Amino acid sequence: MDGIRYETKGWVAVISLNRPEKHNAMDSEMSAAFANAIVRAQDDRRIRSILLRGEGKSFCSGRDTAALGVRPAGVSDFEHVSKSQSRKFNLIDSQKPVIAALRGHAVGGGFEIALHCDMRVASETARMSLPEIDHGIITDGGGSVITAALAGASRAKYMLMTCEAVGAQQALQWGLVDFVVPDEELDAFALDLATKVAARPPIHVAMAKMLIDGLQGESIRRGIREELIAITALYKTDDRQEAKAARAEKRKPEFKGS
Repeated sequence: MDGIRYETKGWVAVISLNRPEKHNAMDSEMSAAFANAIVRAQDDRRIRSILLRGEGKSFCSGRDTAALGVRPAGVSDFEHVSKSQSRKFNLIDSQKPVIAALRGHAVGGGFEIALHCDMRVASETARMSLPEIDHGIITDGGGSVITAALAGASRAKYMLMTCEAVGAQQALQWGLVDFVVPDEELDAFALDLATKVAARPPIHVAMAKMLIDGLQGESIRRGIREELIAITALYKTDDRQEAKAARAEKRKPEFKGS
């Protein structure tokens, strides 16, 4: 079981994160399967739009904490994060529009997946957060720069610096999501939106996406690369080690600023 379900509905590829018992937290196997599913949809000429959703109570709770910071022998933090970012750029750069349906929690890297999409639909109970600083690291998939581009710099700072979750209506007001619907209507609404987009001329849709993404695309890409440098440095800090120890010992961390 790789944690991903792939199905097609007309011109729409529906990719479901399918590890509900873990709130769709991503381990290495699931991350690889997700990347493969995105490529599969991009390469299928019958597919004109992509819908991302999560099974169970949450969209995605981010990286599985059991796999957080785990590296194959000899792989540096820089190399590991750089490869991860390459997969994220593949989603960001998709010529086929991608829509996210957010139910429950979208946390850290899970929220970043949603931020990589072209449109976001949230259920009324959805909650979004970027808690990386509490783990002694920082966002590495554009959480800082895309949030700032959508919601403004001060709101991005609030989310990153407090690690507090934002509810669906607040996210709608801030521009982080585009629609909020009742929980029971989420899947149907998001599929209908993806189907409407898929019904339009695909080359025209791809051109529209390219033109609009060009407004801030280069600054976002540069920001993501700067996140790579930042997180590589933060992995070596004493506060990162304290965050890991505190989580393992189930206690509140005592950060020292070193």
